[in-house]
Amino acid sequence: MPPSPGIDEWLFRTWNLAGSDPILDRIMIFFTILTGVYVIFLVAVPLWWRGLRTATFDVLLLLAITIVATEAIKYLVDRPRPCDALANVNTLAGYRCSAEFDPAFPSGHASRAFAVAAFLTIRFRWRLGIPAGAFAVLAGISRVYLGLHWPSDVLGGAAVGIGFALLIEVVSRRVEPYQRIRARIVEAIPHLSRRSRGT
Repeated sequence: MPPSPGIDEWLFRTWNLAGSDPILDRIMIFFTILTGVYVIFLVAVPLWWRGLRTATFDVLLLLAITIVATEAIKYLVDRPRPCDALANVNTLAGYRCSAEFDPAFPSGHASRAFAVAAFLTIRFRWRLGIPAGAFAVLAGISRVYLGLHWPSDVLGGAAVGIGFALLIEVVSRRVEPYQRIRARIVEAIPHLSRRSRGT
């Protein structure tokens, strides 16, 4: 699928500022890194530590589904990244198209970040939703800034992440088989931990 012309490219050129400011470069790399695999530890570990075990299970499942679905959509759409499709794209060492193994649409970083932001907003309201939402927006911008995604990739990723967060919330509240399976898994983990300490 060829990149969308017009406003998508114009917005990309406007936000693709990699290399323009060393401090801004570091900020954008920071958000890109944290919305990689680290987002799992940033969210799941604190929830588990505070005893919110069902929420931890739900968010881990949400992230797993979001990652798998995002990758499937990427290869179905097969959209080239802007740093592959356009000339004169601003990129940084270590964050170029050659370092990416999959197509552009939707942004995986955005889908994960917005999935988490939507989940935290639904479960914990604006106390956690506002900072998580701001983090997700900056994560999405960082992908365009670094030249790795079109703005529409970020919007697509946001839609995927928010959609699955809503789905998980509905299932977790209304589907009893899911609730029973989740309870069994969550209850088993402390027993496994006690057995491991006794060996």
